[in-house]
Amino acid sequence: MLTTTFAGMLAGFGLFFVGVWTLTDNLKRMSGRRLRQAVLTYTRHPLQGLFWGTVVGAMAQSLSAVVFILVGMISAGLLSMRVAIPILAGANIGSSMLVFLSTINLDLTVLLVLGISGIIMTLIDREWLRPIMHGLFGLGLLFLGIGFIQTNAAPLIQQPWIEGFFGGSGGSYVTIFFLGTLLCVIAQSVGAVTILAISLGQAGVLNTDMTILAIYGANLGSGVVTFMLSVNLRGSIRQIALFQIVSTNVLVTAVLVVLWIIEVMFAVPLVKASLTVLSGTFEGQMAFLYLYLCLPILGSLFCLTWLERTLARISPPTQTEKDAQPNFIIHAPVSDVDAALQAAQHDQNRLMTYLGKYFDLLEVPQEGISNASVSESFTTLSTEIDYYLDDLGHEALSPRQFDQLNKIVYRQRVLRSLATTVADCTRLLSIEPGSAGMARFVKLLRTSLETTLLTAESAYIGTHSRDLERLANMVGDRSDVLSKLRYAYLTKHVVENRQERMRLVQMTVTAERIFWGLDMLRKTFQSTGKVPELEFRSVQLA
Repeated sequence: MLTTTFAGMLAGFGLFFVGVWTLTDNLKRMSGRRLRQAVLTYTRHPLQGLFWGTVVGAMAQSLSAVVFILVGMISAGLLSMRVAIPILAGANIGSSMLVFLSTINLDLTVLLVLGISGIIMTLIDREWLRPIMHGLFGLGLLFLGIGFIQTNAAPLIQQPWIEGFFGGSGGSYVTIFFLGTLLCVIAQSVGAVTILAISLGQAGVLNTDMTILAIYGANLGSGVVTFMLSVNLRGSIRQIALFQIVSTNVLVTAVLVVLWIIEVMFAVPLVKASLTVLSGTFEGQMAFLYLYLCLPILGSLFCLTWLERTLARISPPTQTEKDAQPNFIIHAPVSDVDAALQAAQHDQNRLMTYLGKYFDLLEVPQEGISNASVSESFTTLSTEIDYYLDDLGHEALSPRQFDQLNKIVYRQRVLRSLATTVADCTRLLSIEPGSAGMARFVKLLRTSLETTLLTAESAYIGTHSRDLERLANMVGDRSDVLSKLRYAYLTKHVVENRQERMRLVQMTVTAERIFWGLDMLRKTFQSTGKVPELEFRSVQLA
């Protein structure tokens, strides 16, 4: 009997954690073009940001999914902290919806959600529908797991050792608090752990005070998760994590724990007393307690300017972050198609300049800038251009405009491939040459690639026919030249060390790929004249 009970509990926890992961993972996939555009359009005022943050938080039921959206937009310079803070405050409040839903008997609804979403996601293969159905299926698994836990928890409380552990001693209170923290670190969802604690309380495993402390511990655990995820973050995107940790997780948890101690030890009616006024049921009281965790963040709306300045001082924007922000597409609405196409090409030309930065770092290393930071800037800017081009593709385009958009999209793919190849090539070139022959080869290849990249940058940005013709002579079919060079160095025993010979082969292969990519880009510019100066109808940004 006891083995069956433990197996049921284990199955419940398994379904619960899989449901949490499935729900969160698929909601992150839904944070695409339309959701980002809605955030930009409808959150210009703090109250608008609070409202839409609450709506998105209620739909997503995952703060990490909301933060995932905000971090991407802040790093791209599309959103300021002044706008992001009300959205995050609303998301905290909206995420409590799942906790309130868990207090209602949803057994029939859960079965219907699992059945319908499972059938649809296996029979109807639509890209836009897939993450929605997967997310609903994960939500159903979450509640089904909770049902297993509640059903099998009741027999456990009759066991003497369980009754002894949860007897209400001070030591068990501390244990429950940190157990809530640990579970939140595992599940990465304070709402999910709150639902679990309420379920155990309803089953009689936890008393009221233990359930409260488990919820407080989960809130602290959410801060631990956010801190772990933000350790390697710098600049503006770290500000979101700092704000969430300090305002919602640490300060609120500390204050509520102190109030609980005062209420328990001195019988002063505080939080617990207020919960009995709001709801007559245990589960309703705990749902309102979770809402208490989210409400204090509303105070941030009254000091947005001070918070923005303080966070900027603590974690100022990095140079890498500044380099990654678009200069043109943020000022050109996609509704003005011709201006938008020009803006996309001008910001795309900036991607071309990043390729030369890899070689600049080989010549003169710069403090705070590395190959990794250049790659990060390139990836962030490239991603924002991709989003912009996706938006542009949904406009009514003429055949000429569609052809130009097609060329820009193709260049995006080639540039991303080139960036990876150039990074690999410069890494190989930066290795200290062991022999004189290898040193001569590295110097020759570096000079050739640097000269070609400088010519390509001038040709692509200026798009003059003379520059493009000169580039054509440099990048043409270089595989034969590089093959002869490689053959000469390998057969004439200029490079004899086996390790260096392999490195020589790798460098020439990456160089061939660089020349090929530059030639592919050149061909897309052959029928294009010089890009005129941009004249945008600027739009107000968040």
